[in-house]
Amino acid sequence: MKSKGILLLYSESDKLDYLKLAELCARLAKYHTQLPVTITQLNCDRKNIRTFRWQDDNLEKMEWNNFNRCDAYNLSPYDCTILIDVDYMIQNDSLSQYFFSDHEFICHNNSWDITGNNVFHHDEFMSQNKFEMRWATVIYFIKSNKNEQIFETWRNVQNNYDYYARLFGFSRSPYRNDFAMSISHQINSGYANTGTFNYNMPALSSTDEVIDYNNNRWLIKYRYKSGHNILRYTGDLHVMNKRCLLDSKIYDKLWNSHAA
Repeated sequence: MKSKGILLLYSESDKLDYLKLAELCARLAKYHTQLPVTITQLNCDRKNIRTFRWQDDNLEKMEWNNFNRCDAYNLSPYDCTILIDVDYMIQNDSLSQYFFSDHEFICHNNSWDITGNNVFHHDEFMSQNKFEMRWATVIYFIKSNKNEQIFETWRNVQNNYDYYARLFGFSRSPYRNDFAMSISHQINSGYANTGTFNYNMPALSSTDEVIDYNNNRWLIKYRYKSGHNILRYTGDLHVMNKRCLLDSKIYDKLWNSHAA
């Protein structure tokens, strides 16, 4: 019988506790899917610098150590793997269905802003050349020759990122796994829109925040015109505002929402 599990990769950061996020993400994933979860630290020999825009327009420049996610294929101890970012909070077992599908590799080709502000519309394409972007946030893959090639191509793009940036017309800095994986995915799929989830990835931008969580329901504060509004949401969520997840009130509520 093929082994199945969830893989979380993280790198240390001087301003954000990614290990703490990974532990929370793992706890929720294990509870909702009943699958084993592996947390692995990536040792990055290169560093990115990225400016994050948080709620209320606060800007913060910090290290963004996101290299070597292409190592996931070799690092996964499972025959069938769900690879997720540590800021993707699983709330149900819907991802588990893909272990029983005929798919070899699946990723998201669109992200859905749950607030309705459609802030991710600019991520539909990587550049003005209209080259479609894929998201590396959630990936399902099995061990196969085809997928080994996808991850090796991803590594090649990472190692020659300046060249591919010039070729496809996007910024050389900072390095983005979404872009590198998109190029690899497109090359290995013959530039066809295949191998993607049949729904958009639910997400919350870094300028919006989780202000409460109870009974599997998120309470979200988000930008609305010149002010803010509130909504409740139920389901998986890619919370790009990592700071609000690390707030002790929100973190503890998520951590204690289910038994270990």
